[in-house]
This record gives sequence, structure tokens and C-alpha cells, in this order.
Amino acid sequence: MNTVGSFSLLLAWAFALFGFIGGAYAGKSGSRQWFAAVQNATVLVGILAGLSVFALAQLFVSDDYSNQYVWQFSNRTMPVIYKVSAIWGGMDGSMLLWAFILSLSGAIVGFWSHQGPRLLMPWVLSIINSSSLFFLTVTLFLSNPFRHIKAPFIPPDGNGLNPLLQNPFMAIHPPTLYAGFTTLAIPYAFCLGAVISGQLSNEWIRLTRRWTLIAWGFLTAGIVMGGFWAYIELGWGGFWAWDPVENSSFLPWLTATAFLHSVMVQERKNMLKFWNVWLVVGTYGLTVFGTFLTRSGVVQSVHAFASTDIGWIFLAYLAILVLVTLVATYVRRNELRSEHRIESLFSREAAFLLNNLLFLSICFATLWGVMFPVLSEAVTGNKQTIGIPFFNAVNVPLFLMLVFLMALGPLVAWRKASFASLKKTFLKPFLFAFILIAILAYAGIESFYALLAYGIAFFVFLTIMSELYRNARIQRLARLDASSITGEVTTVLRRHRIRYGGYLVHLGVALCTVAITASMAHKVERDFALAEGESYDVGAFRLTLRGLEDVTEENYQALRAQIQVSRLSDGTELTLLSPEMRVYNRNKETSMEVAIRTSALQDLYLVLAGLDESGKKAAFKVFINPLQIWLWIGAIVMIIGTIVVLEPRRVAAYQPSPAAGNKLPA
Repeated sequence: MNTVGSFSLLLAWAFALFGFIGGAYAGKSGSRQWFAAVQNATVLVGILAGLSVFALAQLFVSDDYSNQYVWQFSNRTMPVIYKVSAIWGGMDGSMLLWAFILSLSGAIVGFWSHQGPRLLMPWVLSIINSSSLFFLTVTLFLSNPFRHIKAPFIPPDGNGLNPLLQNPFMAIHPPTLYAGFTTLAIPYAFCLGAVISGQLSNEWIRLTRRWTLIAWGFLTAGIVMGGFWAYIELGWGGFWAWDPVENSSFLPWLTATAFLHSVMVQERKNMLKFWNVWLVVGTYGLTVFGTFLTRSGVVQSVHAFASTDIGWIFLAYLAILVLVTLVATYVRRNELRSEHRIESLFSREAAFLLNNLLFLSICFATLWGVMFPVLSEAVTGNKQTIGIPFFNAVNVPLFLMLVFLMALGPLVAWRKASFASLKKTFLKPFLFAFILIAILAYAGIESFYALLAYGIAFFVFLTIMSELYRNARIQRLARLDASSITGEVTTVLRRHRIRYGGYLVHLGVALCTVAITASMAHKVERDFALAEGESYDVGAFRLTLRGLEDVTEENYQALRAQIQVSRLSDGTELTLLSPEMRVYNRNKETSMEVAIRTSALQDLYLVLAGLDESGKKAAFKVFINPLQIWLWIGAIVMIIGTIVVLEPRRVAAYQPSPAAGNKLPA
């Protein structure tokens, strides 16, 4: 399978090279035959890259330690699921997976490209293949996972996967995140293809937005699953630490979200054309920059791969992207001028532009925090780190402003909103939100940001519900019958599915805001030690150590504690938690397996830290995280809202506009 994988990779690279050059020639010459050949080549790149991934998976599952990468990241005692997930456990396999998902997205575009604007699509396929060619080049020539062991014998067993990665969520988190990263290459290809070809009608926007939504959904799911993995695996009681690699996935999410909002202004008002081009290109560029961060060794992170000497090639590729876009947008600067101007600060256009500025402000602050240690070391010779307090101090106020705008933007009128309409739409939700803040302050919550966050999230919820009720009431009055308001709500949701799918995403963001605020402002953290039979009281719980036991599994040995959790007020037994401390046989690495009791109000999060010096007491760390489950529920609501927006609609067959180009000459 080594030979199959290597040869498939080489063929995929060759077809990507042909697709890149041939697509540009088809776009320049208008040749239908060349365009058809490029379509086929683009599809073949995806198939061959997939065959290469399948070959590597077979090497892992069959324990073929003649392959250096398999020997490095697998062993015979690992479950099959972790042997498969070991494909992306290291630098080489992760690059192959990246190239495959990117090529697969390109193959889907190539397969359906005959239905798109014919003067645009050859350039789109050329640019997609250029992206595939770059990542396949890195994989094939610089980080090939199909290298043989350079030794006179084949090892009988491998080193095994990092224990932190032996978690079910690591089997789905990286592919999902990579799907978000790589799919962002498709909007970039449509955008740059439109600029190069001059096909700058809003047709490329229509084709791009759906791909951007798909990428945004994958990226959102990947980021949340990464946070959940960190929460249940690392044993620190949190889900986000502004880690450099976490931030590298967060940066393109910010700019992609900004684009999804500002593109509505371009579609409706033919404004922000230049702005949207750079948002799309910048988003793809940030995925390349994130790849550089995780594979160059310039930042230290539990998520990062080992330091390599290939980081420069990502920076070179990024520089080429920026240079090509600069030249192309300069040439098309007249076509990219806005056709209208913002007439009032109290308008939807202004709200969306302010929304964009806030997203980019958070993006810049986060990027500055990530790169500051590198820059400080380059200038002063001393690496000065920036921690969580900096990110929270800068980004929390900006996020709260964003969430507030999330309620205002979709409901403010285009062009100019009157004071009367603003009062009618927002006065009651604002008053109820203010009353909630007063009640929470009276109840004892002192944190200004916590009160503000709860009030804003409630304001978002009320504006969405009042908008739904108002539209249902208008629908009922228009029908002049006695139908129930519930039935009219259903009708409104069905007829305006895309709008309310977006509102559902906003509702998910509001839930996440509440959960994150609660976990930051009201978390309880304690350290304690217990001998068998002893108890410790924390919050509303009593924790009693029932016993300790040694556990032996095929892949590891563990010390497991049995902690009885009881309600402190009346002694009712609630559950038995069993946190573990594992030592893996092959590499002698240690990992903590936390135990969590989840309820609608709070998580009881328990970590076994080990034994004390006497060996008679077990040391524990306990966290009480309020409303934690609502973070995961809010994220699920966001994904459901995205799916609702993406649900196919029955539309008329595509008819190219004159600006999009009617046909390719034979």
C-alpha cells in the first residue's frame, strides 16, 4: 500500500498541475475542449487524493511498521478507531488529509462546473487546482507519509499515538476542522476567478455564499468539538484558553462571519464590493497562516505539531496570494467601486459595516496577541508572552457589542430607519432586558460584564421572538380568518426559512454568550485530598471517597477513584464519579481522565491528580462550572440554523446573465 499511496499522490499532483495551467488557458482562450479536460482533471485529483488517504489508513489498520509514519504514531494495542485517527496525529498525515479534503471540495465544484457561468468557471477551476497543487506539493515532496523505515529490519511494534489524542472526539474534530479550513478555498477561487475574468456581477456572490456557509458550519463545529475535547481531556476545567493554535482556527471564522454579513449589503445595494473581495481572500489567507503557525514551531501549544523547517513555504504561498490579489483588484478597481453610499448611521447597511469592523477588530487583537511573543523576541531578544487576561480584556467588550448589534442589524430598515420604527421594534425588548439586569444585580451578581452579557443575550432573544410574533400577526390579519397564531408562526417559519435560520444561529450565539459568561464569572475551583471514607464539601455537593483501584488494560494502566456525590442539603446520593490517572504502556506518558456530572444548571467536574507523599490520600481538583451544558446546546443550535439556511430550495435552472457570459466558443 506504500506504493499505491505514493503513486496516487504523484498522479494527483500531476493532474492538479494540469488543472492549474489548463484552467488558465481555457479561461484565456475560451476553449470548450480545454475546459472539459480541466473539469475531468479536477475530479481525478479528488479521487486520487482519496485513494492515497485510503492507502495510508490500510497501512495503519494492518500494523505495517515498514512505513515510518505508521511506526511513529501507532502500535498494536491501540483500538482501530485510534489507528484511523492516527492518520492526522502527526504532521505528514495531517497534510495529506488537508490536501484530500481540499481536492474533494474541488472535485465537487469540477463535477458541477458545467452548470456555472462559462466565462468564470475555467478560472475558478484553475485557482482551485492551484490550491490543491500547493498542498499536494508540500505533502508529496516535504512531508510525505509514505516513507519507508530506514533500517535493516522492520520494528515489531510502533511508538503509539499521543495519549491526549486517544479520545473519540479526536477522531472527528480534526477532519471537521480541516473541512472548514479547506472548503474556504472554494469561495476564494470563485472570488479571485471573478476578479481575474472580469465577471463581477453578483453571480459569483450567489455561488460563493453557499460554499462559505458550508465552510463556516464545518469550522464552527470543529472549533466547538476542539473546545469539548479540551474540556474533557486536558483536566483544567475549561474549554478555551486563547491558545495560539485555538486562535489560528478562530481567526478565519471571524472574517468568514464578517463576509456572510457584509455580502448581504452587496447583494441588496451593490456596495462593499472591494471590501468583500478582500474579506474572502483574507479568510483563505488566514487558513494558510494558521497552517504556518501550527507547523513552523514559532508558537508553543499543546495542539501544535513538532517544529519543522517547512514553515517558510506557507509564508511564501501567502505572499503570492496577497500579491496576485493586489494586482487583480487594482486592475479591476473601477468595476469594484460601490454604486451607492451609506445614507444614514441608522440603517442596516451601517449596522452591517459596524458589525464587520468589530469582527475585524477582534481578529486583529487576537492576531496581535498570538504574534506578540514572536515579535518581541525578534525585536528585544526576549520572548514576552500574552495571556488570557489580555485577550479577555480586549475581546470581551468587543464581543458584547457584536452580540448587541446581532439584535439590531437584521431588524433595522435599509437606507434609513425612522425613530418611530426603532422605538416600535426595540423599546419593549430593551426595557425587559434592563429589568432582568436589575433583578440579577439585586440577586447579588456584581460583575458589570456578566450583568451586561445576560441583559444583551436576553435582548437578542426578545427581539427574535417579537419579530416572529409580529410577522405571524401580520400574516393572520392579512388572511382575514380566525386561524391560530401558532399556525401562522409555522407558516412564517416555512415561508421565510432562510431569514429565521439566520435568527436560529443568532439564538445559538445568545445561548453560548450566557454559558460562557456564567463559566467565567461564577466558576468554583478547589483542591483537596481524601483518604478512603473521608468527605469534602463544595458548593451544593458532598464528595466522599469510596475507594481506589488499580486498572489494567491492554494499552494502559490506571489508578481509578470512586467518588460518591451527594446533595449537601439532605444527603441524597446523586451519582458515582470515577476519575482516572492513566499511564500508557508503550511510551509511559500520563493522562488524566476526568469525571463529570452534568445538569441543566451546572457541571461538577472532578480530576484525580494522584496520591500524596504518604500514598494514603488521593489528591483531587474539583470545578463547578455553571450553565456549561448550554454552551454545547447553543453550538448545536447554531449548526442546526446553518443547516436550515443551507437546505436546498427549488429554483429555476441557471440562466447566465449577459455579464456572466453566455457560452464558451468551440
